Amino acid sequence: MAISLNHISVHFPDNILTNEKLAKDFSETDAEQFFKNTGIKQRFISAPNEIASDLAVKAAEKLFSEYEINKEEIDFLIFCSEGFDYIAPATSCIIQNRLGLSKKLGCIDLPYGCSGYIYGLGIANGLLAANMANNILFLTADIPTKVIHKNDLELRSIFSDIATANLITKTDYSQSFVFGTDGSGHKNLLVDYSGFRNPNDDDKELAKELPNGQMKMKSTEIFLFAVRTVPKLVNEILEKYKYSLNEIDLFVFHQASYFMLEVIRKKIKVPKEKFFNNIEGVGNSVSSSIPVALHEAVQAGILKRGMKVMLAGFGIGYSWGATIIEY
Repeated sequence: MAISLNHISVHFPDNILTNEKLAKDFSETDAEQFFKNTGIKQRFISAPNEIASDLAVKAAEKLFSEYEINKEEIDFLIFCSEGFDYIAPATSCIIQNRLGLSKKLGCIDLPYGCSGYIYGLGIANGLLAANMANNILFLTADIPTKVIHKNDLELRSIFSDIATANLITKTDYSQSFVFGTDGSGHKNLLVDYSGFRNPNDDDKELAKELPNGQMKMKSTEIFLFAVRTVPKLVNEILEKYKYSLNEIDLFVFHQASYFMLEVIRKKIKVPKEKFFNNIEGVGNSVSSSIPVALHEAVQAGILKRGMKVMLAGFGIGYSWGATIIEY
């Protein structure tokens, strides 16, 4: 038994931050230099009064419309995000009500970022395998731009706000996962002043500008973590499936950074045509990056029926995970 990912819809906010627009805020760097530095040409920015659950609801409504899905048949909802409505209750409960889903379904919030899509697929697979669910609505939505300081050139040039909706059902091939965690690296990418551990009690100006916390990243440490961890992760998931690297038709990884992905691709010796990279047009959309990439790979005619696809997520936590699907 394994998961079937035949239905994915994506919601992009209306506001697009191009390199040309970004250059107006950082006069020392022009649009061309932004692209050279990041491999990104544009990012999506949620509206000031728009939060993650708003984006997720729009993605779900798009999914129902595009694939003519009967909402009453959904019996579990997973919402992956780092931008919940409240500390409590679970935002997935609020989304259930907003979407008008059945009251006979389970809901769970998954507070994960870059590896969240793989963790969500793993949870969905377990629910299906245990016959606790048959039709799972898996929503991803992140709003990293709301916790980035306006003067943080590096982070503003990377991140996007995007939501995806995925319908996950059973299929008949074997599914396996590899997961990993190293919490010793948690301070290298975190949203500070966002919880009980370290609330902002001193900087009133910062608290007013970023009331939900401030993202901080040690980019060198994150880069080193990824290029050390992901090649090992690839080998571990291949070994679990008893596949060779050549048997994988397409590699779709978390779209963290163009240059990071290129270093990883070369380390694991995957040809460019098998390694999907769409960060140029969408930026780093955290938990949504893998499903957005899958969606665009299908639209581009690159991902086709019968292909074996390796999915890998890695980042904040540190946390990582991988699986292989047959599309």
